[in-house]
Amino acid sequence: MADVILICPPYSRIIYGKAKIKAGVPINPLLNLALLASPPIKADFKPKILDLNLIDDCDSFLRQEIRNEKPKFAGFTFTTPLFQESTRLARIIKEIDANIKLIAGGPHATTFPEEILENSPFDIVAVGESDFVIKDLLELPIENVQGIVFKKDGAIVRNEKHKRIDNLDTLPFPAWHLYDLSKYNKPSLSNIASPPGYLETSRGCPWNCVFCNKNIHGFKFRMKTPERVVDEIEYMLKAGFKEINLIDDTFNADIVRAKLICEEIIKRGIKFPWHPNNGMRVDRVDRELFSLMKRSGCYTVSFGLESGNQTILNNINKGINLEQSEQAVRLAKLEGMETFGFFMLGLPGETEKTMQDTINFAKRLKLDVAKFNITIPLPGTKMFNEWEAKGSIKTKDWSKYNYYSPYEDIYDHPTLSHDILNKYYRKAFLSFYFSPSLLLRRLVGGIKRKTIIRDIKLFFQTNWLS
Repeated sequence: MADVILICPPYSRIIYGKAKIKAGVPINPLLNLALLASPPIKADFKPKILDLNLIDDCDSFLRQEIRNEKPKFAGFTFTTPLFQESTRLARIIKEIDANIKLIAGGPHATTFPEEILENSPFDIVAVGESDFVIKDLLELPIENVQGIVFKKDGAIVRNEKHKRIDNLDTLPFPAWHLYDLSKYNKPSLSNIASPPGYLETSRGCPWNCVFCNKNIHGFKFRMKTPERVVDEIEYMLKAGFKEINLIDDTFNADIVRAKLICEEIIKRGIKFPWHPNNGMRVDRVDRELFSLMKRSGCYTVSFGLESGNQTILNNINKGINLEQSEQAVRLAKLEGMETFGFFMLGLPGETEKTMQDTINFAKRLKLDVAKFNITIPLPGTKMFNEWEAKGSIKTKDWSKYNYYSPYEDIYDHPTLSHDILNKYYRKAFLSFYFSPSLLLRRLVGGIKRKTIIRDIKLFFQTNWLS
């Protein structure tokens, strides 16, 4: 029987169900649950991970697992749009055994711990970095566990905060063996080899974009050493992963360290495909970095470009300029890298002209892939607070806070109508992906990378006209 069950709610259906690029939907084993499970294992406890994305009948499966395992604790990690579903699943657990203590964690829980305890069956909220919270709850009286908020005798108690971990090399390796990796062996636009695994080489981001929530890892940039990073890569490859996806907020904040990681991979002669999944800073790159990334196995580079208009970039505190974006993409292409750009439509101060600038910019960069989203003001961000103060926020039904669901239910944009936003969202996809030059680049690139069959299949799995 398990001492604790760690549950991943079915995000693939809830968050990505209405995504245009269906084939880009990632269903990968979550790193955070593997991290949470590792300290209890070292302390001789037995954790178990349930990934409900792999299950058709989540409710029946969860009931069976809870009855079989009889855990002391059950933990959920979730983002804002998954709060409602996590709460529903938590109620199922309480119906089976009211004595099981339910733990909530993640960015939404950290932002609203009291609200969650007041409006859900959760007993405990883990706030901020919570690597050792599960182990501490299994070992210590609840009053002595740092970094939690909990219910006691009808009242809400907030324990002392725990300090963020400065030396990330001291963290144990994630407990990847708790996943059946054979169940994640699926082709996707986001990887070329399966199963892919998530790797964290750093935490924190020193920049202050208005759309980003920093309440878990904060602004201080903390790094694993290059040697530790590559040790972890070797561990992941032995565990069965065939590709590595970096999920750092800012992998290349320290360009020297980024280069040293690549050099260490090359030095050890490790052969595997990898890429920075969350997007790199365009102002922290040079050609040598891309050359080293390419030689060490990186095949595609993602950039957080956000907008093709400088005024909008300034509005969101991005701290970059258009020339840096153009230079970064150009240098990556010179090294033979596939390029992927992230863009947002409907940012603060946006107009029809600025959105058209973004579409034109994406096409001018000759990116291989562009991802356009209508902006969603997430709780815990400066954008949310400012738009709420203006009266633009229409609901706090957190299930609606989803980049792939109708945003009209969430807010009224301060300067744009819904019709205009939707028009440019659709226009962005059609204009970019049906550009003759893009289709030719994808064809030639697919032949060179030997992914042409995959690319054709993925093309027909996309909802272009939705």
